[in-house]
Formats: sequence, structure tokens, C-alpha cells
Amino acid sequence: MSPLSPASPARAGRPRRAAGAFAKLARQERPGAGELNLLAGRGSRLESLTGLRWWAALLVFGEHLAALRLGSRVGSDDTGPADTVLHWFFGTGTIGVSCFFILSGFVLAWTYCPETDTVGRFWRRRFAKIYPVYFVSTVLAFVMFAGMGQTPSGTNVVLHLTLLQSWTPDQSLYFGLNPVTWSLSCEAFFYAILPLLFIALRRLPASALYATVAAAVAGAFVLPYTLGELVDLPYPAEEIISTGPVGGPFPYWFTYVLPAFRALEFAAGVCAALLVRRGQWRGPGVPFALLICLAGWLVNQELPPRLQHQAGTFLPFVLLIAALATADVRGTWSPLRGRVMRFLGEISYCLYVFQLLLLAVVSGALRPALAATGVLPDEEAALPSWLVGPVGLGCLALCVLVAWAAYRWIEVPLMRRLRPRSAAPAVAEGAEGSPDAVSADRTPA
Repeated sequence: MSPLSPASPARAGRPRRAAGAFAKLARQERPGAGELNLLAGRGSRLESLTGLRWWAALLVFGEHLAALRLGSRVGSDDTGPADTVLHWFFGTGTIGVSCFFILSGFVLAWTYCPETDTVGRFWRRRFAKIYPVYFVSTVLAFVMFAGMGQTPSGTNVVLHLTLLQSWTPDQSLYFGLNPVTWSLSCEAFFYAILPLLFIALRRLPASALYATVAAAVAGAFVLPYTLGELVDLPYPAEEIISTGPVGGPFPYWFTYVLPAFRALEFAAGVCAALLVRRGQWRGPGVPFALLICLAGWLVNQELPPRLQHQAGTFLPFVLLIAALATADVRGTWSPLRGRVMRFLGEISYCLYVFQLLLLAVVSGALRPALAATGVLPDEEAALPSWLVGPVGLGCLALCVLVAWAAYRWIEVPLMRRLRPRSAAPAVAEGAEGSPDAVSADRTPA
């Protein structure tokens, strides 16, 4: 008899042990559904989701690389051919952040079990996972700004250290130190609400979970237009990134940065995980889901700018994440499960956090160095098209090397030191607005 069978005496006699707790969870989550081995599913490594994190981080890296406009003259409105190609591939690379947010909801809901864990322990594990690397990157950003004679304000520093920067609509604050870490402010909010959100969504039938996903996707399409038409706030007057194409400062902040709005993606990920856990997910397999994501990426490039941060690929990413998780549980084909993909996925959080700081250093030193050696006629000249590709790959290699070092000597040891000492769940949580690991307890998560 299966240890999860309704008649199992182990479940009735030892409700606090793992099998009993999972069985209780199964009764609550999927009344009347066919049996699904939750213990096997939750105890296995969702290695394909670890690999997916690398591709999401690569999208964000490519978007930042394209923004440097290495193939165009500094200050010129003319775009070089190499920059045109990079923009076509990565101009909407911010969808990688959307993928991370959905992944975060999915993986945390997949591993979270309130019957065997406390909220305090869950929050401590999440702190141990993301905060040490985040803190180091924030200090480095402060030192870089101070070294340029632009010491950040006390308000800026406090908001960043407390992960509250994304709750203010001022770009000089939410992009004020290490700009990419605005998403970690969102992640902190997700961690805060997960225990209540999980309990609320877990009680819904499958039809309501599907409807919640549909409503979240619809909100990603409707709200950017609604806000653009109904709200016209000039604040803040000074912008780091132009918000005109997306409707202005307030719609940009509300639909791209505000944690409460980005919780739509997180909640959709939670719903998808609950459906997969129950065995009630009815979505495409991995091959078709990959094709849908490719189509979503192409469609997303043709959408109005205010929708390009998430709308076109929101549903495709949900379908892909659920398909990959199902494939891992069943042991069926997945292209993201190999050793290299797992390694790149495990270091992707550090890659995400440090990439923009590294690119800023490279972009500041590259043109002067090439001009000094005679490759460029002056320090503001465009790089030759043939050189942009090798420089981009070199930047990626540098970022990967630094990410590996940070993963090896900052993330892993400090996570092990700070996380709770007693027994932890069989599968550690991962996230990714900040790209977290989806891995077994012996590895960082």
C-alpha cells in the first residue's frame, strides 16, 4: 500500500512526519482527484527550472548589453548595425524578470508545506539565500558612486538595505544604487505574503486556480493602458530611464516596478504549482511549450512598449514552467536538465545581481582603452561591427566568472551559516525575480 494511500495507518498515526504531512496536504489540495505521488515530486530536484533561470538571466544581460550601444557613437541618434541586431534579440529582455517572478511563485509553492514548517523558518531561509549577495552588491554600488563623487543619500541607502526601494515612484531611489535589485524588493514582498497567499489559493478548486491565472494575465494587458489613460502624474520630474513610451513616470513605476503589481506573476506561478502538485495541470508538453514561448517572444516585440515588460510572454512562461516541472517529476524529456544548464542556473542569481555593475565598469573603460591603442579614432567613437560581438561575449564570460566566484565564496557559505540549523524541507526553495536555485538541500537554495 502506498504511504500516501487514504487508508495508510502511518498517515493517521504520525501526522507530523513527512509522509503524513504530505498526505494531509494532498487531501486538502486535491479532493476527489487521482492519486499523485507528492512525496516523489516534491523530493526530486526541479533541475529544468534551475536551467531555465540561466536563460532568463541571459535575457536581462542581453538587454543591458544592448543598452550600452557599443556599436554606435556616444550621443548619436544613429544606431549601428550591430546594435540593431542586439536590440532585435534583447530589446525586450526585461521579460526575463517576469520569468523570474513566475518561477519564484511556482518553486516556493512547490516546496512550501505549512504543516511541517513555520513562517519564521521560511523567511529565515529566504533571507539567507538572497540577502548576503544582495548586501555585497549594494555596498559595491555605494562605493562606485562615492568614488565618482556621487555619494547616495541616506534615504537611498536605508531603502535599499531594507529592500523597500521599489515602493517609491522615484527613479533616483528604486534605481539609485544597483538598479537591477529593484526586483529583489519585489521578491521580499512576495516572501512576506506567500504564507497567506498559499493558504488562500490552496483552498480553491482547479477551475478557480485556472481563472486566477487568466485574470493575472488579463491584468498585465489591461492595467498599463488603464493607468496611462486615467493617471497623469509628473512625479518624478527627473528620470534615469525615459518613461514616455510607456505612458509616463507613474504608469512605468506602477506596472513595472511596484511589488504589488508584479505579484500578479508571482500569484500565477503559485497557482500553476498547486495545479501540478495536485495532478490537475492540463497544459502542453515541453516541446510545444517551448514553441509557444518563442511565438510569445516574437509577438511581444510587436506590442506597444507599455506591454513589452511582461504581457506577451506572461502566459507562455507559465505554460513552460509548468511543463518543465511536470517533465522533471515524470522523468520525461527536457533540454534544460543537463549538468551545464544546472551549473549556469545555480550561478544565475549572482550573475543577475552583479552584471550591471560589471557592465558599467567595462563600458566606462572600453572606449578609452581602444582609443589609446588606436583601434578607435577617439573615446566616443562606435566600435566596429565585427568587434561588438566578441566584446559582448567577453563581457558575458567576465560576468559568468564573477558570478561563479560570488556563488562559491559568498552565496554558498553565508547561506549555510545563516539558514536554520534544524531539518529543512527536502527541496529548498528558489525564486527568481531574483534568480534563486531550485535544488536539493545539499546545494544552495
